[in-house]
Amino acid sequence: MSESKRCVLISVLISLFTISLFTALSVVPAVFPQEIENVFSVSPGSFTAKNVPPLGTPYIIPQNIVVWNRDSVDRVVVITSEIPPAGQVSPGYEPIPNDNWVVPFPSSVVIKENSYAVIQLSFNIPRQENLTGENWDVRIHAEREPIIVDNTLEPIVLGLDVVVRIQTTRELPPPPGKVNLAMLAVVAIVIAVAVICIGVWFYSRKTGGRGKPGKVRSLRSQG
Repeated sequence: MSESKRCVLISVLISLFTISLFTALSVVPAVFPQEIENVFSVSPGSFTAKNVPPLGTPYIIPQNIVVWNRDSVDRVVVITSEIPPAGQVSPGYEPIPNDNWVVPFPSSVVIKENSYAVIQLSFNIPRQENLTGENWDVRIHAEREPIIVDNTLEPIVLGLDVVVRIQTTRELPPPPGKVNLAMLAVVAIVIAVAVICIGVWFYSRKTGGRGKPGKVRSLRSQG
């Protein structure tokens, strides 16, 4: 084979290999997310928890996370909270200092086929002045445990993240269990006004709106 023919053959082989590699790389990213979307998903994908108070005690936020298993078999899903890398946080936010401040529960759940599980979040941020007015980013990671199919462990572990943006209150809240004197004063005033209004109403009903009973009897006796 001549040198020119050899060069042409090598060029053709390189071209075919390049086209095949490009086709494979373009197909794989398109299939993998579709598989996740069809059999495993979480919602919402992100949300913001506003006015979160650093109480120093655990409390549950109202926003829940729904994890869907649309597979034809039951699946075990593990839920964890994770600190995101500094370069992957939401704009204007910083990675949460401690991932233990956000606890998902249940942390592990068996989801029936074509069903879902509701995950709640418990916040436990220390009651410290320097933790007010902060913007943090934390990731709630839901990972589906692999199962054995045809005596072989699944090669792919599916995992999805929920982006949780946390905005703490501007002021430190009162300690849990401490009586709020200002609130008690307002409640006492409201109760006092209500008692006075009820007393006036009963007095009006008793007199019939005719004035004092003693004066009426006095005028009748003079007649």
